[in-house]
Amino acid sequence: MTLVSRGIRLINSVSACHDVVMPKPGMPLQAALIPDCTKPEAHRAAYKAAKADDAIFVCIARQGQRWKVQLDAMASRRPYVSDQAMTVLQAAAEALVLDGTVEQANVGADYISMWPIETEERAREIGAAFHAAMYGLQLLHLAAPSQPGPPPPRSGGGR
Repeated sequence: MTLVSRGIRLINSVSACHDVVMPKPGMPLQAALIPDCTKPEAHRAAYKAAKADDAIFVCIARQGQRWKVQLDAMASRRPYVSDQAMTVLQAAAEALVLDGTVEQANVGADYISMWPIETEERAREIGAAFHAAMYGLQLLHLAAPSQPGPPPPRSGGGR
């Protein structure tokens, strides 16, 4: 028997997604798993791992008593994050500046950095949220491209 309850399809009162294992290539990182790249060698290793996993790079780094968040979509070979999507991410970064959570935010075509952030925990939360947003917007662009034809080619370079 199939029932629909609150938009969730139930089969014999069990979620249709029960026991389904979803593939995890390039999944957003949970806050606790975002690497601390305070040391340059940790940054190089984390960026190299992101490139090997074809993932959007994200890290936090201590700067004095505060923290910085960095994201870089160039580590991924997937299509870029569209300009419209980056506008959404820029608005979110600006909101963090306006409310005093961060003092500075740089949002480029495929790169985001924000600093200083009071605590490591808050930096991880922000990093995880922006990482998930970048992935979601990238996937949305793949599913419903806003412009005809393939995206322009990107170099495989890193920062």
